Amino acid sequence: MKTRIVALVLAVLALVGCARRHCVPDAIGAKHNLIDLSAAPDAHAPADPDATREVADEYRKRLAPRRPANAPPYHFLALSGGGMYGAFGVGVLSGWTESGIRPSFDVVTGISTGGLIATYAFLGPQYDERLRATMLGVTRREILRGRAIVVIPFADALYNARPIKRLIDRELTSQVIAEVAAAHAAGRRLYIGTTNIDTHRLVIWDMGAIASRGTCESQELFRKVVLASSSIPGVFPPVKIDVEVDGKHYEELHVDGGVSDEVIFRAFMVADLNRAAGRAGAAAPAGSTLYVIDNGKLYADPNCTRPRLTNMVSASFRSIVYGKTRDELYRIFLNCLETGVDFRLAAVSQQTRLSNKGGLSLTPAEQQQLFSDGYSVGMSAGIVGEGWRELPPGTNPNEQAMPRTGTRFAAP
Repeated sequence: MKTRIVALVLAVLALVGCARRHCVPDAIGAKHNLIDLSAAPDAHAPADPDATREVADEYRKRLAPRRPANAPPYHFLALSGGGMYGAFGVGVLSGWTESGIRPSFDVVTGISTGGLIATYAFLGPQYDERLRATMLGVTRREILRGRAIVVIPFADALYNARPIKRLIDRELTSQVIAEVAAAHAAGRRLYIGTTNIDTHRLVIWDMGAIASRGTCESQELFRKVVLASSSIPGVFPPVKIDVEVDGKHYEELHVDGGVSDEVIFRAFMVADLNRAAGRAGAAAPAGSTLYVIDNGKLYADPNCTRPRLTNMVSASFRSIVYGKTRDELYRIFLNCLETGVDFRLAAVSQQTRLSNKGGLSLTPAEQQQLFSDGYSVGMSAGIVGEGWRELPPGTNPNEQAMPRTGTRFAAP
């Protein structure tokens, strides 16, 4: 009997040993430009980013006759999701204010964490301190309240949303919502995105129009949209929103807008500003710029993945999210080309080292690090090369995926 037990233990240990992997070190795995020793030096040529710049210049030339004449440029701000990584975006805005040349944004859009930041970013620098107090130093315990294990199999999420709902209700006061309505009346626009989980589509909410109705119901809807945009499926419950279609009442379920799009910019936003100013078309005035703040990295950090079911699912999901975000940024760049809006993108540096526990588990110290990094980027006030890029990810040669011809490489 003892012999069998010892044999069983040894077999289990052998299986565990087989699960260990000799992974490429993270510092090497993070490089996108390994030298393929099996290929000729000039076997594959990456696309030159100057070609993309030439295309952008050609678009601007063709749009010139359609641009509104003698009109001031528009300033757009798009804020992505990212959980506690939103500390980076808060830092960018604070540093931008300190630079002395932060513009008053004509349009602000937000998704998820970006949706939480968007209202204060829209209202202006006078809310920077309140934004820092709300978004920095938050712990997982302050926004997540667990449920009993026996309830979870029958629940719509692992946690309830009471803590984050209280935060939103406390911050988005009647006065704040009234200020959004006043800015809307002045011609500026605030949009927040959610996902209708029934139709599987993005819903873009005109928050200024909602705020302008000035009723208790409209204020409640305003807060519900912000909560829904932040409600990560499976983590927080979906938010129920009653709608009326052809005189009949229905219930929609809305969750995190990041399920559909990680960041929002659309051509109609330019056209709406033009129409409000008595101009036609969707071509922006010369000098108009979209500033995208990505509250995360453009590429996931490499991490040696153990071949276990949960690990493989988690790692695959991260790959999908990061790849999807890069694709969306490229699409937004194309939206900028068709409307004549310059593209600027700031994201968390690939060199920043944080825990790999996810966007809801960063420590206060890590959030402060992100804030400081963002502050430095914001101080550069959108200058290309100072933490801001003018082209989307995938255009730089070291970001482009070249085919492999073998399995022998050298790190540059």
